[in-house]
Amino acid sequence: MNLRSLDLNLLTIFDAIITEQNLSRAADKIGMSQPAMSAALGRLRVTMKDELFLRTGRGVKPTPRALELQRPVRHILDMISATLSQTLHFDPDTSQRVFTLASIDYGGIAVIPQLLQHLQQAHSTVKVNIWPQYETDLKDQMHFGNVDFAIDNIPITDNEFHIEMLRQERAFCLVRKGHPVIRDTLSLAQFLEAEHVVLYPQGDRVSQLDEYLIANGMRRRYGIKVPSFFNMPYIVQSSDLICGLPERMALHFARLFDLKALPAPVPEWVANYYLMWHRSQEEDPGHKWLREIIIALCREQHPLQLQGADAQRGPAPRSQI
Repeated sequence: MNLRSLDLNLLTIFDAIITEQNLSRAADKIGMSQPAMSAALGRLRVTMKDELFLRTGRGVKPTPRALELQRPVRHILDMISATLSQTLHFDPDTSQRVFTLASIDYGGIAVIPQLLQHLQQAHSTVKVNIWPQYETDLKDQMHFGNVDFAIDNIPITDNEFHIEMLRQERAFCLVRKGHPVIRDTLSLAQFLEAEHVVLYPQGDRVSQLDEYLIANGMRRRYGIKVPSFFNMPYIVQSSDLICGLPERMALHFARLFDLKALPAPVPEWVANYYLMWHRSQEEDPGHKWLREIIIALCREQHPLQLQGADAQRGPAPRSQI
């Protein structure tokens, strides 16, 4: 094939179609109209001498030839992106770049405030946004560069992504002051007998803490299910329910809501939190600069080393607790 006759933009279009398997969504993803996307697909078919995608009731289905091309095309696009990124100049003191980090509540409480404080003290002009972490399309969002990082306790199991351990969190429980049963310590019997505020499960799976309890022949009692960690302290503050949270979050909420943060009676259990990014961003100088800051900040200080009221209350567990 004569490369001079090939429009390299067609590779991006091919990648979007095979990822979305729907022409409308692929067009939206890369900012094209649907007629333009259909025309581009026609040129692709002529160039590749194959239908590539067959229409179905829900979108399009890749042909064997398209599936054969999927990884090589993605690799080519990643190489182009990485090569061009290496030549870009990035100055954190003047750059207006906006980085997007996907996270559940944990990142917004335990990572982002510390990161923003660091950027402010360094007089950096970059901005950071938090993306709502929808598992169904997160990999696509990172694949297309709409999301730069993800922070979660469940790693992305895909070779296209780099995974870096940030920190480990122990399980802590929030309890209101004046609780009729629980005082300054929390026994295993009290933990299992109390009703808990818990997150809605992700699909059919229970949380990692509940997986651990069930594996050891124990179950905690669900009092109420909520969509976010942010709901939990309000309910604990006004009831006898308790909740499990990652360590740093429990300390934070205990201070803000005048609650007790007590170590959960499962001291051997920890949750790992990871920073993840698409490998196409590996050599981007701005991306590399920010991720090194995030990693350094997260590993720099253990919550038990915090000063003041937070240090007196103690630690907590993970994202999906």
